Amino acid sequence: MHVLIADDHSIVRSGLTHLVSELADAVTVDAVTSFDALTAALDSGPAPELIIMDLRMPGMGGLDAVESLVKRVAPVPVVIFSMIESPDEMRSVLSRGARAFVPKSTDDVLILNILRLVLAGGSYVPPVLGLPGRDPDGTAAERGNGRMPAPLDGLTRRQLEVLDLLAQGLSNQDIGNRLGLNLSTVKTHVTGVLKALGVGSRTQAVLLVKELGRDRLV
Repeated sequence: MHVLIADDHSIVRSGLTHLVSELADAVTVDAVTSFDALTAALDSGPAPELIIMDLRMPGMGGLDAVESLVKRVAPVPVVIFSMIESPDEMRSVLSRGARAFVPKSTDDVLILNILRLVLAGGSYVPPVLGLPGRDPDGTAAERGNGRMPAPLDGLTRRQLEVLDLLAQGLSNQDIGNRLGLNLSTVKTHVTGVLKALGVGSRTQAVLLVKELGRDRLV
Protein backbone atom coordinates (compact mmCIF):
# COMPACT_ATOMS: atom_id res chain seq x y z
CA MET A 1 0.00 0.00 0.00
CA HIS A 2 1.24 3.48 -0.89
CA VAL A 3 0.14 6.48 1.20
CA LEU A 4 0.76 10.15 0.45
CA ILE A 5 0.87 12.52 3.42
CA ALA A 6 0.97 16.32 3.05
CA ASP A 7 1.53 18.51 6.13
CA ASP A 8 4.02 21.27 6.86
CA HIS A 9 4.65 20.15 10.46
CA SER A 10 7.33 17.49 10.83
CA ILE A 11 5.88 16.01 14.01
CA VAL A 12 2.54 15.46 12.26
CA ARG A 13 4.19 13.83 9.25
CA SER A 14 6.23 11.57 11.53
CA GLY A 15 3.23 10.61 13.63
CA LEU A 16 1.02 9.83 10.65
CA THR A 17 3.81 7.87 8.95
CA HIS A 18 4.13 5.68 12.02
CA LEU A 19 0.36 5.29 12.34
CA VAL A 20 -0.36 4.31 8.73
CA SER A 21 2.32 1.62 8.92
CA GLU A 22 -0.28 -0.39 10.85
CA LEU A 23 -2.77 -0.35 7.97
CA ALA A 24 -1.12 -3.20 6.07
CA ASP A 25 1.86 -5.54 6.14
CA ALA A 26 3.76 -3.43 3.61
CA VAL A 27 3.11 0.32 3.60
CA THR A 28 5.23 2.88 1.78
CA VAL A 29 4.80 6.57 2.56
CA ASP A 30 5.66 9.77 0.71
CA ALA A 31 5.51 12.71 3.14
CA VAL A 32 5.58 16.22 1.67
CA THR A 33 5.37 19.72 3.15
CA SER A 34 3.23 21.71 0.70
CA PHE A 35 0.38 21.45 -1.76
CA ASP A 36 2.77 22.02 -4.67
CA ALA A 37 4.92 19.12 -3.45
CA LEU A 38 1.77 17.02 -3.17
CA THR A 39 0.82 17.64 -6.79
CA ALA A 40 4.42 17.04 -7.86
CA ALA A 41 4.39 13.69 -6.08
CA LEU A 42 1.22 12.77 -7.94
CA ASP A 43 2.87 13.72 -11.23
CA SER A 44 6.09 11.80 -10.74
CA GLY A 45 5.68 9.27 -7.94
CA PRO A 46 3.78 6.00 -7.60
CA ALA A 47 -0.02 6.27 -7.51
CA PRO A 48 -1.21 6.44 -3.88
CA GLU A 49 -4.03 4.38 -2.44
CA LEU A 50 -4.71 6.97 0.26
CA ILE A 51 -4.02 10.70 0.61
CA ILE A 52 -3.95 12.43 4.00
CA MET A 53 -3.54 16.20 3.89
CA ASP A 54 -3.72 19.35 5.98
CA LEU A 55 -5.64 22.44 4.88
CA ARG A 56 -3.25 25.02 6.31
CA MET A 57 0.01 24.46 4.45
CA PRO A 58 1.99 26.38 1.81
CA GLY A 59 0.49 26.43 -1.66
CA MET A 60 -3.08 25.60 -0.67
CA GLY A 61 -5.61 27.39 -2.83
CA GLY A 62 -8.59 27.02 -0.57
CA LEU A 63 -11.51 24.64 -0.98
CA ASP A 64 -11.31 24.76 -4.76
CA ALA A 65 -7.89 23.11 -4.49
CA VAL A 66 -9.39 20.33 -2.36
CA GLU A 67 -12.18 19.73 -4.86
CA SER A 68 -9.75 19.74 -7.78
CA LEU A 69 -7.49 17.22 -6.04
CA VAL A 70 -10.39 14.94 -5.13
CA LYS A 71 -11.55 14.87 -8.74
CA ARG A 72 -8.02 14.30 -10.03
CA VAL A 73 -7.26 11.27 -7.88
CA ALA A 74 -10.74 9.69 -7.73
CA PRO A 75 -11.52 7.03 -6.62
CA VAL A 76 -8.50 7.31 -4.28
CA PRO A 77 -9.84 8.59 -0.92
CA VAL A 78 -8.68 11.99 0.34
CA VAL A 79 -8.68 12.45 4.13
CA ILE A 80 -8.39 15.92 5.64
CA PHE A 81 -6.34 16.01 8.86
CA SER A 82 -6.64 19.47 10.35
CA MET A 83 -6.68 21.70 13.42
CA ILE A 84 -9.87 23.36 12.17
CA GLU A 85 -12.63 23.29 14.79
CA SER A 86 -15.35 25.20 12.92
CA PRO A 87 -18.29 22.93 12.00
CA ASP A 88 -19.13 25.19 9.04
CA GLU A 89 -15.63 24.85 7.63
CA MET A 90 -15.72 21.09 8.16
CA ARG A 91 -19.00 20.86 6.24
CA SER A 92 -17.59 22.99 3.44
CA VAL A 93 -14.56 20.72 3.12
CA LEU A 94 -16.63 17.54 3.09
CA SER A 95 -18.97 19.02 0.50
CA ARG A 96 -15.97 19.23 -1.86
CA GLY A 97 -15.63 15.46 -1.89
CA ALA A 98 -13.14 14.67 0.87
CA ARG A 99 -13.89 11.20 2.23
CA ALA A 100 -13.21 12.14 5.85
CA PHE A 101 -12.45 15.13 8.05
CA VAL A 102 -10.31 14.12 11.02
CA PRO A 103 -9.50 16.74 13.68
CA LYS A 104 -5.89 16.55 14.85
CA SER A 105 -7.14 16.11 18.41
CA THR A 106 -8.58 12.67 17.49
CA ASP A 107 -7.28 9.65 19.41
CA ASP A 108 -4.71 7.53 17.54
CA VAL A 109 -6.79 4.36 17.73
CA LEU A 110 -9.83 6.11 16.29
CA ILE A 111 -7.73 7.68 13.52
CA LEU A 112 -6.54 4.23 12.51
CA ASN A 113 -10.11 2.90 12.48
CA ILE A 114 -11.25 5.89 10.42
CA LEU A 115 -8.52 5.26 7.85
CA ARG A 116 -9.51 1.59 7.64
CA LEU A 117 -13.12 2.64 7.19
CA VAL A 118 -12.18 5.01 4.37
CA LEU A 119 -10.03 2.41 2.63
CA ALA A 120 -12.99 0.03 2.78
CA GLY A 121 -15.08 2.57 0.86
CA GLY A 122 -16.72 4.34 3.79
CA SER A 123 -16.63 7.95 4.93
CA TYR A 124 -16.28 9.73 8.26
CA VAL A 125 -17.96 12.87 9.58
CA PRO A 126 -16.83 14.31 12.95
CA PRO A 127 -19.48 13.94 15.68
CA VAL A 128 -19.42 17.73 16.19
CA LEU A 129 -21.32 18.06 12.92
CA GLY A 130 -24.29 16.29 14.46
CA LEU A 131 -25.61 12.79 14.87
CA PRO A 132 -26.88 10.86 11.86
CA GLY A 133 -30.61 11.46 11.56
CA ARG A 134 -30.53 15.13 12.56
CA ASP A 135 -32.68 17.66 10.74
CA PRO A 136 -31.03 20.34 8.59
CA ASP A 137 -31.50 22.93 11.34
CA GLY A 138 -29.37 20.80 13.68
CA THR A 139 -32.18 19.59 15.94
CA ALA A 140 -32.52 15.90 16.61
CA ALA A 141 -35.00 14.17 14.34
CA GLU A 142 -37.49 12.11 16.32
CA ARG A 143 -38.16 8.56 15.22
CA GLY A 144 -40.54 6.11 16.89
CA ASN A 145 -40.63 6.96 20.59
CA GLY A 146 -37.94 9.65 20.12
CA ARG A 147 -35.47 8.02 22.48
CA MET A 148 -33.31 6.14 19.99
CA PRO A 149 -31.20 7.82 17.26
CA ALA A 150 -32.52 7.17 13.77
CA PRO A 151 -29.79 4.78 12.51
CA LEU A 152 -30.72 2.27 15.21
CA ASP A 153 -34.48 2.34 14.72
CA GLY A 154 -34.50 -0.70 12.44
CA LEU A 155 -32.67 -3.00 14.89
CA THR A 156 -34.37 -5.60 17.06
CA ARG A 157 -33.51 -5.72 20.75
CA ARG A 158 -31.31 -8.78 20.16
CA GLN A 159 -29.48 -6.96 17.37
CA LEU A 160 -28.98 -3.99 19.68
CA GLU A 161 -27.49 -6.35 22.27
CA VAL A 162 -25.12 -7.78 19.65
CA LEU A 163 -24.12 -4.31 18.42
CA ASP A 164 -23.54 -3.16 21.99
CA LEU A 165 -21.12 -6.03 22.56
CA LEU A 166 -19.45 -5.42 19.19
CA ALA A 167 -18.83 -1.83 20.28
CA GLN A 168 -17.21 -3.18 23.46
CA GLY A 169 -14.73 -5.09 21.30
CA LEU A 170 -16.06 -8.62 21.88
CA SER A 171 -15.51 -11.35 19.29
CA ASN A 172 -18.38 -13.41 17.88
CA GLN A 173 -17.48 -16.27 20.22
CA ASP A 174 -17.44 -13.93 23.24
CA ILE A 175 -20.79 -12.46 22.21
CA GLY A 176 -22.25 -15.95 21.95
CA ASN A 177 -20.96 -16.84 25.40
CA ARG A 178 -22.35 -13.63 26.86
CA LEU A 179 -25.82 -13.99 25.29
CA GLY A 180 -26.09 -17.77 25.36
CA LEU A 181 -26.12 -18.10 21.56
CA ASN A 182 -24.27 -20.46 19.25
CA LEU A 183 -21.67 -19.03 16.87
CA SER A 184 -23.84 -19.46 13.78
CA THR A 185 -26.66 -17.47 15.36
CA VAL A 186 -24.28 -14.70 16.38
CA LYS A 187 -22.95 -14.45 12.82
CA THR A 188 -26.52 -14.21 11.53
CA HIS A 189 -27.27 -11.37 13.96
CA VAL A 190 -24.04 -9.54 13.03
CA THR A 191 -24.95 -9.79 9.34
CA GLY A 192 -28.40 -8.43 10.12
CA VAL A 193 -26.94 -5.54 12.10
CA LEU A 194 -24.59 -4.53 9.28
CA LYS A 195 -27.41 -4.70 6.73
CA ALA A 196 -29.79 -2.66 8.91
CA LEU A 197 -27.17 0.02 9.50
CA GLY A 198 -26.16 0.13 5.84
CA VAL A 199 -22.49 -0.54 6.56
CA GLY A 200 -20.10 -3.12 5.20
CA SER A 201 -18.00 -4.10 8.20
CA ARG A 202 -17.90 -4.44 11.97
CA THR A 203 -15.49 -1.48 12.12
CA GLN A 204 -17.97 0.77 10.32
CA ALA A 205 -20.74 -0.32 12.68
CA VAL A 206 -18.61 0.42 15.76
CA LEU A 207 -17.61 3.83 14.37
CA LEU A 208 -21.28 4.64 13.88
CA VAL A 209 -22.00 3.79 17.51
CA LYS A 210 -19.12 6.03 18.61
CA GLU A 211 -20.47 8.89 16.47
CA LEU A 212 -23.84 8.51 18.17
CA GLY A 213 -22.08 9.13 21.49
CA ARG A 214 -23.89 6.35 23.35
CA ASP A 215 -22.11 4.44 26.10
CA ARG A 216 -24.64 1.61 26.05
CA LEU A 217 -27.37 0.67 23.57
CA VAL A 218 -29.47 -1.57 25.83
